[in-house]
Amino acid sequence: MTALEPRPAGPLAHRSAIALLPMRQAGWVGAQTATAAGLSLAGVWTSHPELAMSVAMGVGASVANPRKAWAMPLVTTATVLGGLASAALDLSPVLGAGAVAGFAVAWLLPEPADGLDYVNAALGSAAGSAIGLWAASALMPDLVGTTLGAALAAAMTGLVGAQGLLPLAFRYDAITVPGKGTIVRELKPEYRQPAFQALELYSAAIKRGPDDPTKRGLAEVSTWVFRLQKTLQTLDGDLGSIDVAKVEARIAETDAMQEVDTFTRERRQATAEHLRRLLVHRKTMDTERGRTTALVEYALAYLEEAHAGLALGQQLPGEASPERLPDVLQRLRAHAAEGDARRKTARELQS
Repeated sequence: MTALEPRPAGPLAHRSAIALLPMRQAGWVGAQTATAAGLSLAGVWTSHPELAMSVAMGVGASVANPRKAWAMPLVTTATVLGGLASAALDLSPVLGAGAVAGFAVAWLLPEPADGLDYVNAALGSAAGSAIGLWAASALMPDLVGTTLGAALAAAMTGLVGAQGLLPLAFRYDAITVPGKGTIVRELKPEYRQPAFQALELYSAAIKRGPDDPTKRGLAEVSTWVFRLQKTLQTLDGDLGSIDVAKVEARIAETDAMQEVDTFTRERRQATAEHLRRLLVHRKTMDTERGRTTALVEYALAYLEEAHAGLALGQQLPGEASPERLPDVLQRLRAHAAEGDARRKTARELQS
């Protein structure tokens, strides 16, 4: 796969983050509950409940993405430190541990995350964990200190704390394409027209109400056009920085020099060789530019065909006549026949 081809990994190739959300939350809650029960049996929950809850939260958060289970010791340690830091500030250790757990989950998940995702996950997990622990303490006061109470408290804390994954899932699954502001900001005027055309075709196509996978496919192609235009802009800048005539003149000038000194002659020859390779690279870049232009035309034609296909896929008014049309026509014909008979009778009476 080249840099100019669309990434195969995307909403059309894998299950969406929202579809994976229940499984991830179940893994979080299950691991947190099992860890809390184990720590209770070991006596840690009775002697150090805050520490035990922090450890359980760290283990639960680590299981949200089983493919990165190797990070469990790191995440658990960070979660415990977050709980201790929160306790040092006279706050509930669950708040600090929950914030670190949510932050860690955003880092562990395979989807790309930005700063806002980390903040959302940390705040959601911290608030949810605190609410879950409060609810468990209020609903099950008689089970505090028992293994069953530890497991249920961890389960409820994890269940509510795992809701911090919700904003991440919704953001990951959001269908976005580069808007007009992004196109104007990142592309020079001479490179904007194809990106604007792709955006216009995408906007017109989604107005026809395609299903979600189709919307995502159209968004991916529209975004691809924008990326191709950025690549084209970069290639043109690189090509413009290499003046073929000047480079060839430098090569000819270097080859024409007659140096008596061996070292100087070898350096001149190496200089000419580097310049020849520069021309070869420029030729390859020019080929890539042509390929990029062809891909832009291909992507735009794809969007145009998709737009037309969606138009034909919709039910058109001419496909079927109104259900009451035959009845209406029959009534109109009956009225016309009655009127004609009435006029004929009037004429006969007059004559």
